[in-house]
Amino acid sequence: MIRNIPEDTYRRRPATPVAVIGSGIPAVDRMTGIGGYPRGRVTELFGTASSGKSALALTCCLTAAAQGLTAVWIDLEHTLVAKLPLNPGPSMHDILLLEPQTSEDAVDMAAILLERVPIDLLVMDSALAMQPSHRSQNLPSNMARAEMVGRALRKLTVLVAHSNCVMLFLSRSYLMAVPDSVASIGGHALRSFASLRLRATQQQVLTEEGEAAGFAVQLRVVKNKLAPPERETVLYYSLTDGILTEVPSHERQELNKEARL
Repeated sequence: MIRNIPEDTYRRRPATPVAVIGSGIPAVDRMTGIGGYPRGRVTELFGTASSGKSALALTCCLTAAAQGLTAVWIDLEHTLVAKLPLNPGPSMHDILLLEPQTSEDAVDMAAILLERVPIDLLVMDSALAMQPSHRSQNLPSNMARAEMVGRALRKLTVLVAHSNCVMLFLSRSYLMAVPDSVASIGGHALRSFASLRLRATQQQVLTEEGEAAGFAVQLRVVKNKLAPPERETVLYYSLTDGILTEVPSHERQELNKEARL
């Protein structure tokens, strides 16, 4: 016997509003569909080398700190100081920077802070550096890294949800020779645990008076559990001051035209 199912049963209902922290860049907030990065969830920022991932996370940290929110940056690569903008502003002093020596220490630091301190924003930099201190010689480095990332996420995701914290997990594109690839070096675990995944790609270097002044960054949503995915925007990274900004719509069209040429 076939029953008639009421239309309201399968009709898609509006998404429940989600608490967020703004990225500091209006174009990115619009692109996510929810106004920023979701609280209580993991957001993965991944892409090729020098594509603006750290600048994107740092912009969010500086914006959050300026609003009086607690931001923590766990720097496994020990490279944040070299990535800072020329004038990061006074809010930089309000970001707690931790430089653990091992991946296990990084996970333990994050867990202790999430359990004992009210954190609003936690940045893990990055999946590329998450190698276990001890691993089997028969286990390839990429598999050991993916296993370490999986263990970290299984431990931290619950704490992130309970603390209602935004967690930004930086990662590197795994198949750099394949532009359309959505795989990252964080492995399957990071792709599964992340509610929002943004892929950054360096499009082209922009010059002024014959010298490189910056480059365009294409940012695209490849996974979004909270809003429609497949949205994208173009940002501009200045090599002069190290700042990532939104590209106006008319300039974006010119960049797209030059990219096609």
